[in-house]
Amino acid sequence: MLWFGVASYGLAALAFGAAAAVLSVSRPGSRRASLLTVVVGLSAAWAAALVVLLLTSEPSPGAVGGIDALHTFLWTACVLSWLSSPSRYWLLGLSAFAGCSIVLATIAAAWLPGMTDAVYPTLVVMALIGFLGVEQVYRNAPEDTRRSLHLLCPAVAGIFVVDLFVYSQAAFLKELVLVPWEARGLVNAALVPPILLAVKRQPEWEQKLYVSRDVVFYTASLLGVAVYLVVMGIVVSMIRAFGGEWSLPFELAFLVAALAILAWGLFSTEIRMRARVFLVKHFYRNKYDYRYEWLRLTQSLGRSGDLPVLAHNALDGLARIVGSQQGELWLACEPHRYECMATLDRRLSHEARFDCNHPIVLFLASKGWVIDSEEYAREPDRYHTAFGRPQDGLLPAGSIIVPLDCQGYLQGFVVIEKPRALKSLNFEDHDLLKTAGRQVAVVLAQALAQERLAETRQFEAMNKLSMFLMHDLKNIVAQQELVVANAQRFRHRPEFIEDAIETVRSGVERMKRVLDQLNSRVRSEAASGRADVSKILMEVRSHCADREPVPEIQVGGPPIWVRMDREKLYSILTHLVRNAQDATPADGRIVIDLQLVGEQLVVSVEDTGKGMDQSFIRNRLFRPFDTTKGTRGMGIGAYQVRDTVRAAGGDVEVFSEPGVGTRFCVRLPVARGEDDTLAKQPAA
Repeated sequence: MLWFGVASYGLAALAFGAAAAVLSVSRPGSRRASLLTVVVGLSAAWAAALVVLLLTSEPSPGAVGGIDALHTFLWTACVLSWLSSPSRYWLLGLSAFAGCSIVLATIAAAWLPGMTDAVYPTLVVMALIGFLGVEQVYRNAPEDTRRSLHLLCPAVAGIFVVDLFVYSQAAFLKELVLVPWEARGLVNAALVPPILLAVKRQPEWEQKLYVSRDVVFYTASLLGVAVYLVVMGIVVSMIRAFGGEWSLPFELAFLVAALAILAWGLFSTEIRMRARVFLVKHFYRNKYDYRYEWLRLTQSLGRSGDLPVLAHNALDGLARIVGSQQGELWLACEPHRYECMATLDRRLSHEARFDCNHPIVLFLASKGWVIDSEEYAREPDRYHTAFGRPQDGLLPAGSIIVPLDCQGYLQGFVVIEKPRALKSLNFEDHDLLKTAGRQVAVVLAQALAQERLAETRQFEAMNKLSMFLMHDLKNIVAQQELVVANAQRFRHRPEFIEDAIETVRSGVERMKRVLDQLNSRVRSEAASGRADVSKILMEVRSHCADREPVPEIQVGGPPIWVRMDREKLYSILTHLVRNAQDATPADGRIVIDLQLVGEQLVVSVEDTGKGMDQSFIRNRLFRPFDTTKGTRGMGIGAYQVRDTVRAAGGDVEVFSEPGVGTRFCVRLPVARGEDDTLAKQPAA
């Protein structure tokens, strides 16, 4: 009796039989799945038949060829049923013809003994047909279904590859080599798990089937031990066959080492944990309803509120995953420190702050693991004893610490009280908590960035206001300097004294308006005011008449009102006229024109000065702090004009040509006049 062959094919019969039972109980929902179930069951019968053959007699070419031909044909038919090409009928017919040829050759061997020499080459042809069928199925499969065949096709192809190896060797030697033929049963048994996994990846091929996780784990453990013992037997047989006089010492040494390895594998916690995780991942459905958990977390993060409210919602969403009602969220609000941003019910940790050198922070930043304090108390070596002795209390008792990792940066972490119902965390708990922590970290990082951006914008607005006020103050100071410069020459003239007093009074009024602009309430009220453009232009002309060329105003008709603060309009028109006077020689000309276009008023300030090219207008004119006046200017006048006009709902257009002149057009929305009608101003 060939005991190795009996053990090998006996194991294959058990594996195929168990797989057929699993597939049958799962009630395959398609014709292809039903055919696969039948073929797997008949493969168990094939292996059992070979066991019976080995127990009763020596394997003969006729008996072995007939049994293996039927087995190969069944798998070929199963594979070709997945192929929609017309060539499958030709391949199936060729395989059937080869199988019938083997049967006829076996029958004819009773009269012609040489006919059995054709059995092994014919089996090689049948294995080639089956392998070709697998290749055709995978190559012709659509891209969306090819991914589900990554396991199934290689596993089935392995059955044909083993037959090719065994029978090509037998065809060459004209006799069956027993060692590879007997080992074929082990290879077929090893190919059963990939077939089951492949069927699991085909949703339409199976229905829900619940099997106890402990049953699967211990069954897989027993199967693994059986395979290990078979391998031990093979090695011992080889030592006895080739060891000579040293076979007994080698055999004893090998048995001791093999049993030590087996004991280590059976009693190792890490190996058992990895095996259990592998089985649960690949044979069971998920512990969590990920769609529900993700929607609930997204809903928690989607609630409106500032950063503390968002942190509280995020903490609540993470705590609900494990069913906890207590926890706290720590966020890196400062570069090197973490502060508690939100709590549920009560605080868990005794730390007021965590700095970047705290052991918990260092471990989360480097490893990114979810920390289970109870697991650390049992097995601190799993965490490389990163938190000292469990009795030191560095970790909050009965807690789960989840890192909030945002693209490799520890944005913060969450400390959650571990519920009593949650005995221990498995790989699903770790994966879900880490993934949810990354999502929370991204949302909190965005909220923190928006909060800092809002602060930056507030400072930017304050800086912009300061620049505008400095520009106004510069003009007031220039007026006062002019009075002081002329005082030595004209202080005895009464008209100079009157002009000086008027200039000082005007400066005081403008200083008061500047101080009022610092009040946000005054600015908001002023922004909604109205201004009579004709009157303001008269004041601008009077104010700018002290320099040449004196501006000309083309104004007539009823008053024209615009939706803008009076002082702001006065300031921007004065600035435009002063700039025109700076750019125009004394014998030049400056004209201020009004035009009513629909419900917009166009105020044009045109001069005959030196002008500007288009490159300067496009790249430098409205750029803040860019000036051509040297130390006399700040470079924000034109920028302030356009910014103020746009804030009032208008815009500024510039037309200029070097050596010809410049025209500034200020467009402003027209407001209702005092008689509640739109002013009608003809074009000048």
